[in-house]
Amino acid sequence: MQPNAKPEVRVLDSAENAVPVLLDELRNVIAAESRPLVSFATGVTFTAFFRSLDVELKSGGIDVGSWVGTHLDEYIAFEPNRRGGMVHELTLRCPALREMLARGSFLPVPCHGAAGSLRAHEERMKRAGGVKLQFLGIGRNGHVAFNEPGALIDSGFHVTTLAESTRRDAAPTFVPDEPPRRAVTAGLQSILGAERIVLCAFGSDKADAVRAMLHGESSERCPASALRDHPNALVLLDPAAASSLDAPASAAS
Repeated sequence: MQPNAKPEVRVLDSAENAVPVLLDELRNVIAAESRPLVSFATGVTFTAFFRSLDVELKSGGIDVGSWVGTHLDEYIAFEPNRRGGMVHELTLRCPALREMLARGSFLPVPCHGAAGSLRAHEERMKRAGGVKLQFLGIGRNGHVAFNEPGALIDSGFHVTTLAESTRRDAAPTFVPDEPPRRAVTAGLQSILGAERIVLCAFGSDKADAVRAMLHGESSERCPASALRDHPNALVLLDPAAASSLDAPASAAS
């Protein structure tokens, strides 16, 4: 990592305008690498992207066999077909990924958290060449994946306890049940090991977290601030998410 690297920041006219950028990022890595490993964030930030990706995969616009997929995190005890789980929600938004899951070219995060299963997952990712492209979101408290404030930067995949603010944000998915309290997550070290990172943040409720990520103190209090140490990161914002920045770096339609 380069110690003073800064992410490229693009402020788009709207969140919808991020979709073609994200699809191009995927196409670019597929064109440049042989069966690259691509890791997804599964929050609602990426819903429109996943719907468009489903169209591309089903139409052959993006070859489903030309890359390998994985994701960042999973709730404890949520198997891929359990409602509310990350894989379940991902394949609801992008049903074409079920084919990859069925044939083993989508690598689900182990949901039970046993140390051996997490190390085995990391080994599978390593054998797949490591993550070439990592899509990320950011939580209102500055978390990335489920690395909540206070997370250590040198962590790999591990089990974590979710912040109450994170559980409140997830609650609508689980009504009438309570949202989970624990999850398996890629650690910050795992995330920063990706060759390319693309983070998206949309809406005014993300504005303070975006400012802390880009311009606040780089510390464990804002896990996303670790991205400032990555040499190949892109941050896509809409005007609302960029509203707390002093001078957004660029604008695009």
